[in-house]
Amino acid sequence: MGLPLNSCYLPELRAIMTSAAERYILGRSVSKQKNIKMLYLLTGLVLFFGIHSLPMFPTFRTSLESRLGEMRFKGIYSLIALAGFALILIGMSRAEFRAVFQPSAWAPGVANFAMPVAFCLLVAVYVPNNFRRVIRHPMLSGVFLWAFVHLLTNGDLASILLFGAFGAYSVIDIISVNRRTPAPEIERQPLGMDVLVLAIGFAAFWTVRYFHLQLFGVPV
Repeated sequence: MGLPLNSCYLPELRAIMTSAAERYILGRSVSKQKNIKMLYLLTGLVLFFGIHSLPMFPTFRTSLESRLGEMRFKGIYSLIALAGFALILIGMSRAEFRAVFQPSAWAPGVANFAMPVAFCLLVAVYVPNNFRRVIRHPMLSGVFLWAFVHLLTNGDLASILLFGAFGAYSVIDIISVNRRTPAPEIERQPLGMDVLVLAIGFAAFWTVRYFHLQLFGVPV
């Protein structure tokens, strides 16, 4: 037989139970919103890297292109890539900060040394130079270096997903291309072209570094 409950405590008990229920519902709502925000980023990464992985499967890509037609294939390819990139931007801008590890104190110094190299590698894709005689994949190498140093300097979950995906894709694509195609012969270029690549690369690095806060909302 239960003990009688004094009626004077009933309003307080109801208030406590109501408050607990509200906190529970609010907590679940906040958790759901965080998961939805992270879903933008994850969906964008899947779309962006999924469509960019098609060249790794040349037979399937050729079959798909023949069924859709070249122009339609390129149009769908571009739309999916753009949609993925847009979702990545939205996801990164809305994702909650969830710390996974504390970046080391020496990480920014490594980034300041490595990022000019990454920029020079990206420039080397578009300007004739002799670096390509040694580095077969300057674009993928530059992206990997960019992703790696940003992983060192950012310990939150969203950054790990973003930069980890770019870094992993770069390595996988380098291996895939090396297996599928032989290395091309690169003609020797005047030394001045190498100097031009370095000049543009370093100028681009310092420009992005100066405006990093305005461009990405993160000071460096």
